[in-house]
Amino acid sequence: MLIVTAEVVDAQLQVTAMVPRVSEGDGTCTLEIVEDGRTATVTSAEGNNVTYCGVMSLPVQGAAEDVQFRVRYDSPSTRAESAVSTVEPTS
Repeated sequence: MLIVTAEVVDAQLQVTAMVPRVSEGDGTCTLEIVEDGRTATVTSAEGNNVTYCGVMSLPVQGAAEDVQFRVRYDSPSTRAESAVSTVEPTS
């Protein structure tokens, strides 16, 4: 599971990700904020030897602080999870 983009825009954490070497359009991508366990999900998109997770977005409180998050992917045949990542809000 690779994080492609991660940024805080207008107090929203916005993340995109991909699963390399897997091409599926029937999975669920889940963004989780580590601090409070809130999640957002999108349906995956099939690519050429890759599965894409489009923009997942969650509001963040106290956007002046770093936000820790992870992304999970689940389908009938594949499970993947990113490491915990940190994004710094832009000032």
